[in-house]
Amino acid sequence: MKEQTVVSHMASDGADFHTGLRPYFTYRDTGVKDVTNGAFTAHVIRAVPGQILKPEWHTHTVGFQLFYVLKGWVEFEYEDIGPVRMEVGSTVYQPSGIKHRELCHSDDFEVLEVVSPADFATDSTETK
Repeated sequence: MKEQTVVSHMASDGADFHTGLRPYFTYRDTGVKDVTNGAFTAHVIRAVPGQILKPEWHTHTVGFQLFYVLKGWVEFEYEDIGPVRMEVGSTVYQPSGIKHRELCHSDDFEVLEVVSPADFATDSTETK
């Protein structure tokens, strides 16, 4: 018997952004988590203009994590290479357990994040 193929489609009107892990961002699920039974997630993260961020060192326990900047810019700091500025078209692969923190971002910052598994741990860490 042939397995049924499932296609996931989300509208582009932006009405489906919701609060999530960080209060200075909103998150838009792309439906990938459901169609991959939690193997992956892909979401668009958008800055909330005027919200103040508090840089905090943290790690994620993941099998795969990739960012692709869609709009604006963001600056992260990584324990192994220091500060990194990412602008439109920039990508970054973050290995599991790498200590990092966000330093700042533009009010129009938007990024596509792809992560496996879909439900992953985020842990606060001490300073570098």
